[in-house]
Amino acid sequence: MLRRFLANLSCVVQPATVVVVLLCGPAIAHGSGQNAMPEVWPQSCLIESADPFLLQPAGPEALGMPVPDARQDLFDVLHYGLILEVVPADTLIAGIVTIDFTARDQPVTQIVLDLKDRMTCFSVTMTSPLQSALTFVHSSDLLVIDLPEPLGPGEPGTIAVAFLGHPEPEGLFGFRIDSTPAGDLVLATVSEPWSARSWWPCKDDLTDKATFSVDIRVPEGMTAVSIGNLVAQSDNTFSWVETEPIPTYLFSLTVSNFAELVDDYQGTAGDFPLHHYLFPADAAAAELDLAVLPDMLDFCGGLFGPYPFTGQQFGMTECVWDEAMEHPTAVTWGDVLVTGDGQFETIVMHELAHMWFGDLVTPTDWTQVWLNEGFATYCEALWAEHQWGQAGLRSFMGAHNWGFGYGWDTLVKNAAISDPTYYFNPIPYNKGAWVLHMLRRWVGDADFFTILRNYLEDPTLRFANASSSDFQQHCEAVSGQDLEWFFHQWLYRNNHPVFRMGWSEVWQDGQDQVTIRLEQVQDPDPLDGNAPYKVQADIRLRGAGLDTMVTVANDQADQMYTFTMPAVVTSVDFDPDLWLLHKMDGSPYVAGTPSAPQPVRLLAAYPNPFNPRCNILWEADGPTLDVVEIFDVAGRRILKRLQSTAGPGPRDFLWDGNDGAGKPRPSGTYLYRITSSGRDAEGSSGTWLLRGKIQLVR
Repeated sequence: MLRRFLANLSCVVQPATVVVVLLCGPAIAHGSGQNAMPEVWPQSCLIESADPFLLQPAGPEALGMPVPDARQDLFDVLHYGLILEVVPADTLIAGIVTIDFTARDQPVTQIVLDLKDRMTCFSVTMTSPLQSALTFVHSSDLLVIDLPEPLGPGEPGTIAVAFLGHPEPEGLFGFRIDSTPAGDLVLATVSEPWSARSWWPCKDDLTDKATFSVDIRVPEGMTAVSIGNLVAQSDNTFSWVETEPIPTYLFSLTVSNFAELVDDYQGTAGDFPLHHYLFPADAAAAELDLAVLPDMLDFCGGLFGPYPFTGQQFGMTECVWDEAMEHPTAVTWGDVLVTGDGQFETIVMHELAHMWFGDLVTPTDWTQVWLNEGFATYCEALWAEHQWGQAGLRSFMGAHNWGFGYGWDTLVKNAAISDPTYYFNPIPYNKGAWVLHMLRRWVGDADFFTILRNYLEDPTLRFANASSSDFQQHCEAVSGQDLEWFFHQWLYRNNHPVFRMGWSEVWQDGQDQVTIRLEQVQDPDPLDGNAPYKVQADIRLRGAGLDTMVTVANDQADQMYTFTMPAVVTSVDFDPDLWLLHKMDGSPYVAGTPSAPQPVRLLAAYPNPFNPRCNILWEADGPTLDVVEIFDVAGRRILKRLQSTAGPGPRDFLWDGNDGAGKPRPSGTYLYRITSSGRDAEGSSGTWLLRGKIQLVR
């Protein structure tokens, strides 16, 4: 939108600053937008996270985010070479991992790997620089291996670890066996954030990146997919090689009966094959869903540079899941996301964007996960802008403005919490995207997109690790501004601005004097107490023959602004284009109109108490995409279901008293939560949260 200020407008400021803005056209070139803009935007934070609303795990197990054993800091892993055999019918994996490493800056006498105690290590040998069987101790989820003699600083070494076991699902996913509706078994792994150790021995630290090669032997008729390129296939063994260094959480396996969808891509992102592995029954629908991928690659290539994994393929690998995971070159794609109508188009963009944000440049630790998820979510917003212009950008950001979620926690996460799902609640996704959106507004499009490009092209960060401070340094270098205040308030405060606005006008001598009062009334936060946020806010003034926008600088708890207008102002609209993360204490349209009722409402579940089934009911004024989750009284989620998009009217979910694995739950009280994303009766995007309680009596 081109913002104009009337030529004869004068501004009187008391005591704050008013900035009158004239913006050039958007930096994002518009695409064809052939598909209609979604009425309901998929929420990547619901699709990627096992429990996006968890804050603190129940009970005394909150021991903090895993910290590498101090002995692991003494060596660098260079390469993992795995030889694996998997038997999905028995949930069995067996193999040998050969690890090439170098000592860092002091002698190394032990190699310490992460491996859950439920797995078995039955031998370790050294193959370089000496040939020797090694002694080891496996306990407390660590594999401590004694070297026959110390390795001096910079010296290389190679060990081979033989292991086997029956891994169990863990964390966000772990190692799982499922079956398709056609009855085909599916083995899949998702190791984010620290579940690689649950199924193979490794240094499970996201700052120690290594290259990979893997030979996977599978039962006859099955196909094994991993990361990188498929370099050989012999009988039932599939050999994959990843030549770029990645952390262990991005290494993956998927094994099943697949149909393959292959194409060649040539465009701004490079020249490489697109190779998707899909359930045969879903291949036709998936082909329709993924037809947009070449356009997305052109879009990302133009903004962020070439596809980082040069000379390697890119594609989706389907598994039985309602989520997705950004494994490099081979995104793990849940079967629920295959619809044939492009319903999850922006999630395709989210996972593609992770090839740059997360896989190329990886956070230094999981407290910095917004550098993955916030960036990938904002890439969805940029795609919406590309496809549907400013209306698409506003709609997407409005749907991701979850005011109720931003008082929970800071954007930089709390390392004292051990439950992995905590790190993937909506805050790093949606608030992270909003921080980038506001940064873009503050520095301008030209500087913003230069910042992103410089960040990704920094040779110290590419296929390495970055912190929020690294990103801030790039922002300051490009913009020439000190942005400490910006990152301090948005990354480390656990609240967000709440505004109360009032206004009055007086017509005199052919001019209208308008006075606007802005108050920040958010609750205090532990870091800065009652200190106000520093923001710039757009205010739209309208009247007969008058429609203009002013931008004000707001950094006080109570500020007044005065404008002189050539016509009577009849309405004042705060942040109409949705550039500021905030809530209003009252309606943002300050014209005295009554507030609308909640557009999504909970209805009484029945029967309640129940046995064996309970119908959970709610209704909506507009189309919504709904997620239903059920928890026990300790807060552990036992079931999550993504519902199909529904139009205005009632909705229902019939719970049969079983958990997500189909096992009956015992008698007791259960909590349920419904997250609805969509539009209200007036067409405004939003997300609403409903909660209820039911009683199961066996």
